[in-house]
Amino acid sequence: MVGLGQAIAGITVGTVDAADMYRAALVQCVAALDSYVHDVVLDYAVEIVKGSRGPGSPTRVGLHISAVGSLTSAQGPVELELRARAAINERLSQETYQKPDDVSKAFAMVGIQTLWQGAFGHAAGTVKRGVSLVVGRRNRIVHRCDLDPAGTGTVLPISDVDAIDAIDTIAAAVAGIDSFV
Repeated sequence: MVGLGQAIAGITVGTVDAADMYRAALVQCVAALDSYVHDVVLDYAVEIVKGSRGPGSPTRVGLHISAVGSLTSAQGPVELELRARAAINERLSQETYQKPDDVSKAFAMVGIQTLWQGAFGHAAGTVKRGVSLVVGRRNRIVHRCDLDPAGTGTVLPISDVDAIDAIDTIAAAVAGIDSFV
């Protein structure tokens, strides 16, 4: 998206605003973080249900009783995995995992405590602030059309460099988390 925005900016000077491409790229990078967290937590939770991973924490995934009943009546390991994956995915799809505290809670459900500290050590606070800033900008774009919060009615500027910085921030956070979990 950033490359497309850069190309459009170079050939349509003043005609098309490439900033919307940069906004889309920023929104997509946060969506990728959310998707990554969902997928890893889903895989770990299914492993817990199958018994190949130790139980999570007191903060459980929280499956509905009918889902638990479906799991206990599975006829074999393949059916158990398929049912577990469907039930847990349904439960996780009710949440978003974008803000650092929400990401931590998601991993805590499957037994991974102190996620940010474990993944980033002393830099955890800095990484969390960076992710929070990107997520905050994403929320302004998605929920407020990226309007200036001062109430001026103007759209906040965004450049290709801003979008690339946001993507790099999220990519570094995911890489650090992935190496820890």
